Amino acid sequence: MATITPATSADIKGLIQLENNLFTSDRISPRQFRYLINRANSIVVKAEEERTILGYMVLLKRRDSRKLRLYSIAVASQARKLGIARQMLAFAEQAAAEHNCASVVLEVCETNTEALQLYKSAGFGEYGSKPGYYENGCTAKLFSKQIPVNRHHHDSSPHGSPFYQ
Repeated sequence: MATITPATSADIKGLIQLENNLFTSDRISPRQFRYLINRANSIVVKAEEERTILGYMVLLKRRDSRKLRLYSIAVASQARKLGIARQMLAFAEQAAAEHNCASVVLEVCETNTEALQLYKSAGFGEYGSKPGYYENGCTAKLFSKQIPVNRHHHDSSPHGSPFYQ
């Protein structure tokens, strides 16, 4: 099982390598990763096994929103079907609950059948689409999953999530 931990600036080279191996468009640049890792309303985690980055996930939260946005998620081709994406989705749901978010939202290219299947099986429901959303012209399907809100919320995040309160 992979370990999910916060990514640091030292991980950018590995994150970029994964990004370039998996995506042909809409890539996150080194500068963008650095910004996302260091900004107060995002969290970037890596999935690692034996010091090898096998996946990553970027979560975004607006200060005035009760939605947590799964901005990007990726798992190395050789590490697919090992439950890493599900581990990261569980992390996203936990982060949403810890930060009193009512839902996790995401968009995915309508031709990405593996991701569509994953999100549906993880309890995400489709609520709309955005034609031509991606650089390559692909239509984005919009998904959301409701998160039970902790009524006795206090920020005791074991992950040190740096979202605005």
